[in-house]
Amino acid sequence: MEQVEDYEISDAQVNEMEENRIAMLDEAGIDEYEVLQKAREDQNTWQSYFNENLTQAKDDYNFLIRDQWTAIERSEFTRLHRVPMTSNRLPATINKLLGENRKNKPDFIVTALNSNTPQQEIDLRSDILRTICHQSQFDLVKQHVFKSQLCLGFGAFQVDIAYVNPRSFLQEIIYPFIKDPTLTAFDPSACLPHKGDGNWCGRYYPFSREEFDATYPYIINPTSFIDPRNLVDYQWTKQDVIIVSDRWVKEWYPLIIYKLSNGQTVTEDKWEEMQKKFKVIKEIGKDSELSALISKEIPTIVAKRQTQDYKIMQYRCIRDRIIDFNEFPSRHLPLIFADGNSSYIEGRQYTKSFIHDSRDTQKALNYAFSEIMTEMKNRRREQWLVTPDNIQGYDQFWRNPETQNGALVAKPDPKNGMMPQKMPAWDIPQMLLMQADKCSNDIKEITGFFDASLGKEDNAISGKAIMTRQLSGNMADFVYTDNLNQAIEQVGRVTLDLLPSVYGGDERHLMLTNQNGTSKSIILNKMISDGSIENQLTEGDYNVELNVGPSFAIQKSASVELLMELVRINPQVFPLVADLIAKNLDVQFMPQIAERFKTLVPPQIIAEEQGEPPPPPQPDPQEQMHQMQMQLAQQQIQERAAEIKIRQEKHELEKVQLAFDAMKLKDDMHQKKRDNAVDLHGKELDYSAKIAKILADIDTSDKPEKMDKR
Repeated sequence: MEQVEDYEISDAQVNEMEENRIAMLDEAGIDEYEVLQKAREDQNTWQSYFNENLTQAKDDYNFLIRDQWTAIERSEFTRLHRVPMTSNRLPATINKLLGENRKNKPDFIVTALNSNTPQQEIDLRSDILRTICHQSQFDLVKQHVFKSQLCLGFGAFQVDIAYVNPRSFLQEIIYPFIKDPTLTAFDPSACLPHKGDGNWCGRYYPFSREEFDATYPYIINPTSFIDPRNLVDYQWTKQDVIIVSDRWVKEWYPLIIYKLSNGQTVTEDKWEEMQKKFKVIKEIGKDSELSALISKEIPTIVAKRQTQDYKIMQYRCIRDRIIDFNEFPSRHLPLIFADGNSSYIEGRQYTKSFIHDSRDTQKALNYAFSEIMTEMKNRRREQWLVTPDNIQGYDQFWRNPETQNGALVAKPDPKNGMMPQKMPAWDIPQMLLMQADKCSNDIKEITGFFDASLGKEDNAISGKAIMTRQLSGNMADFVYTDNLNQAIEQVGRVTLDLLPSVYGGDERHLMLTNQNGTSKSIILNKMISDGSIENQLTEGDYNVELNVGPSFAIQKSASVELLMELVRINPQVFPLVADLIAKNLDVQFMPQIAERFKTLVPPQIIAEEQGEPPPPPQPDPQEQMHQMQMQLAQQQIQERAAEIKIRQEKHELEKVQLAFDAMKLKDDMHQKKRDNAVDLHGKELDYSAKIAKILADIDTSDKPEKMDKR
C-alpha cells in the first residue's frame, strides 16, 4: 500500500501562489472586483425572477415526503381533540413514473451536418458518447433529474471536465450529480426549455474545509459565497464547509468576417494570417513562370460583414476572490435546465411540479380520514340499554358486560316490564366514507393514474383494456418526459462539442461501449507508420438526437404480444425470438428463463449481436434427426426392396416348381390315362375272353343234350 506523504506548504509558497493567481488574472485582463460584483448581481436577479418557483418547489417537496400538516393545523387538531391522519396517495404515483423512466434508457444518435463526413468518425463519436454515459452512471443522474422535475418542478444537468485521477494529466468528460437543483441559477432572459441560449449559468455547492484547503492551499481564511439577500439557508454549514460558486459566462465581442472567392469564410484575424502566407508564396514564385498561376489561385475578398461572437469563461469564486478560472472549450453552456411543466406570464416563468395540482385534494382526503378516525376514537362505548331496576342486585355482572363469560342476569323493569336491550353496532357516517372515496378518485383523475396504471386490479379485464389504461397513465407525464428529453439532447450536444478538446491530441487508450452493450478497446489519435493518424477526433459540424420510445411497460407488453402473434402464425419463428420473449416478461425468474431460451437461438444470430465472428455451423438436432430418419427410411426401403426381390425370386421358383409340378401332374395324368386305357383294354379283352369262354362253355353243355334227343 502506498504511503501517504505529509505535504506542508510554507508561507513563502503560499504568497507565491497568490501572486501567480493575481498575475494570471492581470494577464487575462480580468477585473476580479467586476466579475464578483456581476456574479452577485446575476444571482440576485435570478433569485428575484425565480424566487416564487423556489418557494413553491420546496413546499411541494415537503408536502410530498415530509409532513402534510402545518404546525397551526396540528395545534388546532390537538385543541379539538382530533386525530391528524395522513393517507398519502402521491408517492405511489411518483414511484411508478420513476420506475417506468428508469427502464426506458435513451440512446444518443450522432449525425453529421456535412455530407462528406466519413461514417467511421460518426460511429466513433457515438461510441465515445455512449462510453461517457456508462462511466458517469448517467442513468442514475437522469433518474434524479426526473425525480426533481416531478417533485420540484425542475431539475438540472451538468457537463464537466475532470482529471482521470488526482495524479494524472489525462482529462475526461463527466456528468456530476446535482443533488439540489435549487442551488443552480440561470439567465432569466433564456427562452429555450434547457436555457442553453442564455448568457450565463451557475451553481453553488459545498466544499469540506479539508478538501478546500488541499485544493486551494493559497487561499487563507476563505469565506463562503453567500449573498445577504439569498433566501437559501446555509446555517447548517457552520465553520466546516465552504460554499463555492461555479459560474459560466458568455463574453461577447464584435467580429468582422470575410467571404472569399473560393467560398471560404474567415475572420479578420484569420485573413491577416493568410495574407502573410500569401506574401511568402508570392515572393517565392515571383520570378518563376508560375507567378501568374499562383496569383490566380490566391483568393480575394468578395463580401464583408460586421457580426459578433462569444467565448465562455468559467469562474470559480468565493465571496471575496476568484480562486480559479479558464476558458470553457465549448460553444454551449455546461449547465442544463430540465424544465417540468412551465408557463410564462408577462415574461416570468412559473414552474409546476407533477403533484402540485393534487395537493388540495390530498389534504381533503387527509381531513376525511381524520374525521373518520376521530369518530372511531370518540365513539360512545355503551353496549346495553338498561334501567336501574333491570340490574338491581346484579351489579357485578354488568360492570364489564363484554368480559362476562356466562349469562347476563337481569329482571324486568316493574314499571314497564322491559328487559335490557342490546345496542346496535356503531356505524361510521356514510358521508365521510363517500367523501374519502371521492377524494381518492379525484386524485386519480388529477394525476391521470388509475388502478390499472398503478398495478392494482380494476374493472379492466381484457389485455387491450389494461393496456389502454396503462397508456393513458403514461401520457399523464408526457410534458415532463419531453422536457427531460430536450435537456438530455442538450447534454449530448455539449459533450459532442467537448470531445476534440478533451480526447484529442495525445494517444490514449479507451474502452468503448458498443450499441449492443459489448466493449472494445481502441487507441485514440494513434500514429501510423505512414504518418497518418487513426481514430482522430477532428473538428467538424455534428449534431445529436435522442432515440426514445414510449413507456417501457407498454413497449414490453406490445413486444410480447407481437412476438407471440408471429409465433402463432409461424411456429418455426420461436427459436429466433425465444430469448426476446423471455426478456419482456415481468416474472420472477425472467433472467433464468431468458438464459435458457437463449440456447434455442441460432448461434450465428447471437454472435452477430455481440459483434463476434459467426461460429462454425453446428449440426441442427432436428436436421440430424431428419437425416437419421431419412437414412433409416432409405435403409428400410432397401431392406424392403431386397425382401421384395427375394420374394420375387422365391415366387419365380415357386412358379417354376408349380409349372414343373403341373407338367409332372400332366404326365402323370397322361400316364394314368394310358395305364387306364391299357388296363381298360386288358379288362375288355379279359371280359371278352371270359364272355367267349362262357359262350364256349354254354356251347359245349348244349351239344350232348341234343345228341341225346336224337
